[in-house]
Amino acid sequence: MIASALVLALAATPPAPAAEIDRLAFIAGCWTLTRPSGAKIEEQWLAPAGGAMLGMSRTVRDGALREYEFMRILPAADGKLQFVAIPSGQAEGAFPMKEIGDNTVAFENPLHDFPQRILYRLVDKDTLVARIEGSVGGQARSADFPYRRCAAGN
Repeated sequence: MIASALVLALAATPPAPAAEIDRLAFIAGCWTLTRPSGAKIEEQWLAPAGGAMLGMSRTVRDGALREYEFMRILPAADGKLQFVAIPSGQAEGAFPMKEIGDNTVAFENPLHDFPQRILYRLVDKDTLVARIEGSVGGQARSADFPYRRCAAGN
C-alpha cells in the first residue's frame, strides 16, 4: 500500500524545470548580418549540452578578417550562468547573467571596460538581436546586431 502511494506520488510529481542553460537554446544556430559598410558578421552557437554553450563570431570586410571572438556560456564557480568572451587581441571578459526570460537574456559586468552589458533577444524564429551596452568615458554607448538565421549549408 505504501509502495503504491509512493509510485502514485512520484507519477504525479511534475518534471523538474529545465536547467537554465537549456532556456538559452534560442541562441543556438548560425546567425549573420551585413552592415552598410559591407562588413559581414557571422555568429554561430552550439546548442546547450554538458551544461554549456559554445559560440564564435567573425567579421569580414573587403575580403579580410577584421575581428573574431570565441564565446561560451556556462556556470561560474557560484553556479550562476555567465557569458565569457575572448575577443580578437583582447583579454577574456566574464559577464554574469543578470536576467533571463522567454527568448531573452542579459549578462552584465559593470567593472568591464566596454561593453558592460550583453543582451540577446529572439524576435522570431529567423531573427536574433544581440545588443551591447555600456559607457566609454562617461558617455553611454550601444550597438545592435540584428542577425538573420543563416541559410542551410552556410
